[in-house]
Amino acid sequence: MRIRGSWIVAGVVGLLFVMTLLIAGWTMSEVGNDAEPQRGFDSQSNVPSSVLNGGTLVHVQGDSVSSTSMPPRTVALTFDDGPDPVWTPQILEILDKHDVPATFFVVGSMAARYPDLVRSIHESGSELGVHTFTHPDLAQVSAWRVERELNQTQMALAGAAGVTTRLFRPPYSSTTEALDNPAYDVVRQAGELGYISVFSDIDSADWQRPGVDAIVRNSMPPNGQGGVVLLHDAGGDRSQTVAALDILIPRLKEQGYRFSTIADVIGADRADPASTEDRVSGSAFVAVVNGALVVVSVLKWLLVAVGVLTVLRLLLLVVVAGRHAARRRGARSCWGPPVTEPVSVIVPAYNEAANIEATVRSAVASTHPVEIIVVDDGSTDGTADLVEGLGLSGVRVLRRPNRGKAAALNTGIAAASYDLIVMVDGDTVFEPNTVHELVQPFADPEVGAVSGNVKIANRETLLARLQHIEYVVGFNVDRRVHEVMRSMPTVPGAGGAFRRSALLQVGGLSAQTLAEDTDLTISIGRAGWRTVFQEKAVTWTEAPTTVRQLWRQRFRWTFGTLQALWKHRKAIVQRGAAGRVGRFGMLHVVCFQVLLPMIAPVIDVFLVYGVLFLDPWTTVLLWLTMLGIQAAAAAYAFHLDGERKTVLWLLPAQQLIYRQLMYVVLMQSLAAAASGVRVRWQHMRRSGLTRFPAVQAAQSVPAPRTASENTQDVSVSSPVTHVPSGSSASGGRRSRERWLDVLRAAALGRVMLYHTVGWPWLSMVFPAMGVMFAVGGSLMARSLGNQPPVDVVGRRIVRLLPPLWVLALVMVPLMLAFGWSAATEESWASDALHWPELALWIFPVLDPPHSDLGLGRDAAIVLWYVRAYLWFVLLTPLLLRLFRRWPLVTTLTPLVLVACDAVLGSPLSGMDDVGQGVLDFCTFGACWLLGFAHRDGMLTRARIGTLVVTSVLLISAGLWWAATHPAWGSYDLNEIPLAQALVSAGFVLVALRVSPELRLLDRVPALNRLVTVLNARAVTVYLWHNVAIYLAAPLILWWGDYSQAEHLAVAVLLTAGAVFLFGWVEDVAARRRIRILPGAPPKPKHARTRLRKAKVVRA
Repeated sequence: MRIRGSWIVAGVVGLLFVMTLLIAGWTMSEVGNDAEPQRGFDSQSNVPSSVLNGGTLVHVQGDSVSSTSMPPRTVALTFDDGPDPVWTPQILEILDKHDVPATFFVVGSMAARYPDLVRSIHESGSELGVHTFTHPDLAQVSAWRVERELNQTQMALAGAAGVTTRLFRPPYSSTTEALDNPAYDVVRQAGELGYISVFSDIDSADWQRPGVDAIVRNSMPPNGQGGVVLLHDAGGDRSQTVAALDILIPRLKEQGYRFSTIADVIGADRADPASTEDRVSGSAFVAVVNGALVVVSVLKWLLVAVGVLTVLRLLLLVVVAGRHAARRRGARSCWGPPVTEPVSVIVPAYNEAANIEATVRSAVASTHPVEIIVVDDGSTDGTADLVEGLGLSGVRVLRRPNRGKAAALNTGIAAASYDLIVMVDGDTVFEPNTVHELVQPFADPEVGAVSGNVKIANRETLLARLQHIEYVVGFNVDRRVHEVMRSMPTVPGAGGAFRRSALLQVGGLSAQTLAEDTDLTISIGRAGWRTVFQEKAVTWTEAPTTVRQLWRQRFRWTFGTLQALWKHRKAIVQRGAAGRVGRFGMLHVVCFQVLLPMIAPVIDVFLVYGVLFLDPWTTVLLWLTMLGIQAAAAAYAFHLDGERKTVLWLLPAQQLIYRQLMYVVLMQSLAAAASGVRVRWQHMRRSGLTRFPAVQAAQSVPAPRTASENTQDVSVSSPVTHVPSGSSASGGRRSRERWLDVLRAAALGRVMLYHTVGWPWLSMVFPAMGVMFAVGGSLMARSLGNQPPVDVVGRRIVRLLPPLWVLALVMVPLMLAFGWSAATEESWASDALHWPELALWIFPVLDPPHSDLGLGRDAAIVLWYVRAYLWFVLLTPLLLRLFRRWPLVTTLTPLVLVACDAVLGSPLSGMDDVGQGVLDFCTFGACWLLGFAHRDGMLTRARIGTLVVTSVLLISAGLWWAATHPAWGSYDLNEIPLAQALVSAGFVLVALRVSPELRLLDRVPALNRLVTVLNARAVTVYLWHNVAIYLAAPLILWWGDYSQAEHLAVAVLLTAGAVFLFGWVEDVAARRRIRILPGAPPKPKHARTRLRKAKVVRA
């Protein structure tokens, strides 16, 4: 594969940009103060008594431990967490005023940001110490992280002041008496690296801001003793510290105290000169850090610019586009008397055989009188022959050598018979009244051009739907605004009408740009003609369906637009109509089609940056707020255009995926324009529009069925089903689907039994969650075989989430009403409530938060399944593609990942909700993928003996791992991910392979009805069963003695009550007729009623 040099350059620049953000994020990550404890107190069994009861200056090297106390009436002022550009200079000024030295334990990230302050500290006669680079609790990080924190701070000191230091103070430390085993391990490691650990005798408590007098009082040594005073010069408002210091120093001097540095007490130099190598590397390090900070500052200003432009565009949408819509809704005609004169429709075509018939037929079917001129621009696929073969009246074909679209259109204009000319691309389809509506604005003699309302016809794929959103929210809204401002820059090639006189006045179409439509429209506007947007003139066009096609199309559009803007740049300073087009139209394009798309990805950059280095919830909330504003604007735009808003659930994908693609295309176009590269008119490969309603209405031949109709044809759309000999395909398929229903019903029953009685062996006998995920994977694969992936994913999400919202409406207010307790070692609660986290109850990409209220906790503890199922649904289109290409590798990958996690000591479990989510996804990933194998018939084609042996090996391996690696003293597979993954995969492998006849369901209608109800209400049963179990226990105890059988029975009744009360939500979500209890057989119709209906039909 040939790799372009431009891609290499882009990759290197992108890598440097990512590294710059990582450096800036590492440097600017929030620094806490020493008053924020990060962990609980541990044992002191390994801490020597000489340290616990000794002095504040501790040096440990091997078995040698030394501890030094401050001499009597000697005070060492120490300042932590700086330097700070506000407070550190003021503190240095007071120290200089009273001729007192101090020791500043600086944070390396702050030192790298403010090297001048570090240099000022050193030159003032005070000394420097290390307080780590990012202020973590070192007792909770690895040994290599401790060493890195110290070394990077030393580099910052060497680069800023040309010195190094042996003094070290651990973050979140206080007195030596507070040292526990983990903290002492850090002191020992620092000692091995040559550091002296400095603790404090006296805590001023200035971090509490208790008042100036209190700080002075807290800082006074007792009974003439010496001491190390802990103060802060950063980490918050330190005005009280500054004021107290100016009182404290004179008071201590009056009492006979002298001030010293730590180095003076231990008899060492206050600083060691850094070596040349350290100076150079340190200076480079500081320069890189500050360069990264400059980049982030620029990005922040760009983010502000994005916000301003976004708000401005929103105002244009609401005010100007709304004004345009209000005008069109008026009872009075907008244009004048009806325009009935004939129209010439010109269709330039280059290799448009896939769509040209639909385009021509739709034009012929127009309600307005038309002549149609197809200009074949040297096609090689028989486009011209195809049109001539149609034999349609009023259609002419002009053949010419390939010279480009502009030349083809000029040829058509010259051959046109009428004064009104409609230009349309060869991949566009008219509605019957499109041409008539398109030419009505010409009743106004000032109108020289009219833009049609272009819509995407092929909306099945994700990429096409994202373009559909762009057309409605972007292009059509902009045209409404431009009409009101009389500054239309583009009449699209997919549907526009022109006066011949306007075209002749500007010299026709120019081949100087690739965007001939933009070039022509600007020229007409500069000539004094008015260009309007006619939203009733709807045309349907085929959008690119692959990224490569979209890339080529948008590159040509963007490059051509830039060419047109440059060609007409003088219009910006002209007066009259030309100036209006230039200052309003062209600058609008520059702002909202060039500048805003170019800097808009900054929003997503800061989303990632904020999640990693800032407050993640605040960052996500701000991003969602911006998304909400854009969603509101998009909904309004869809309202104006009369489009259904259901597709707007894809807005996050448009922001995170589509916007980045358009950004890259824009940057490539800018680079090409700047370098003078010549770009040719490129043809997009078409798939045809004949299956869309607008086309079918225009064609004279019977239209083929639509995509939605085809989904009903099982013989065409369903995957191949392997049916045992002697049975019909439909019977085998029904049996297989009903077996899946039985498996899911049994899994729900097993889950409820397990949560009631808690028997660990149940997870080994019947791994219910693996079965439920396998059934889900199979059903998803079936749906993807019949419908577009976007529709399948959207419908699954819509069916999954409303029952969760009902649970949230009940449980979240209860948890809030009873208080949201923070997590403790004895509590199962989430951490202290962060309000933005409640959004996870709406869309649970992570586990929703819950309080320690027993009812709320039991309701939330099962939601991991909803979160995992949601991620499987979102990723299924990708997973299914990978599976069908590499089935074995794809299936084994999650098992290998779980095994690696288990062998490495389960690091994913320690990564909070994200790590646990990844672990759950991998644990049940093989089951979901085996559902694909079941749907594609792979399990049916495999030998049953091979599957049984594989299943036994997997289950045996899982049980062995559980026996040798119990969790919390239990062999419950739910607590042992690797065992759960292996046993579940082994069980599912056989469970999906068999397909029993299930005659028992036919013989026992009640059992058959129960299976139906459990499947139709599966989400409701799962969400509410744990609540029912929790409520059942006190009811039984109130009634009498407790027994597990009674507990289970009452829980089942309460779950049935929840199904009765809330189950109908699943019908609403699935757009089914609401049934309180699904599965009822249809009522037989009376014979007389049937006979009466038959007579009516015959009559």
